[in-house]
Amino acid sequence: MAEFHPPEGGEAYPFICVACGRVFDAAVQPWCECITDNPTLVCPHCGACFCQAEKEILQGFWREAPPALWKRKLLKRIEITPPPSEKGNPLRRPLILVADDNEDTRLVAFRVLEELGYGVLLARDGVEAFVMAKHHRPDLVLTDQMMPHMDGKHFSRALKSEPTLAHIPVILMTGLYKKDRERITLLKESMADDFLTKPISFDKLGEVLAGWLRPANGE
Repeated sequence: MAEFHPPEGGEAYPFICVACGRVFDAAVQPWCECITDNPTLVCPHCGACFCQAEKEILQGFWREAPPALWKRKLLKRIEITPPPSEKGNPLRRPLILVADDNEDTRLVAFRVLEELGYGVLLARDGVEAFVMAKHHRPDLVLTDQMMPHMDGKHFSRALKSEPTLAHIPVILMTGLYKKDRERITLLKESMADDFLTKPISFDKLGEVLAGWLRPANGE
């Protein structure tokens, strides 16, 4: 195992990358950009995170993590640059409406989508998202499935049942459905157009959005 030097004010935390198998110091690596409320750290050797790792690996990682890393996790919200307003940035097109009840997930989604070049609207639940969709007419909707007041499935059905909004692509985001038949059933019941499994990587999100929207740079 490679030698590690403890970071200032803390201790090294050697971890074997699940992607490339090399050891890195997880105590000092940056967070990944996956859209999730529980991000992981980036391997400096291959650039991969371990959000998609088995549940036992993730639980073991945090069970053995030093106090300094736990503190970083608890303070991560401070590291995220908030959007220019509570609802986002509706001035750029294509415009994407993100509905998610988790504040950290909304802010990460805002940062990632802005970096990809899209305008962003942020909603805390399906009710708020439906009102914003009627007012701003987004080009695409990303909605979490599990939300209070109105979940993603019923929000999607409401959107698709509105003649002036039915053309807007709706992509459901959830980590609950692992089997294809469960996803197919959810898509049919929700009338949604596509499905993304959380956590959602930067590359995967960009790939899916490019398939539904014109280039964010307007070309």
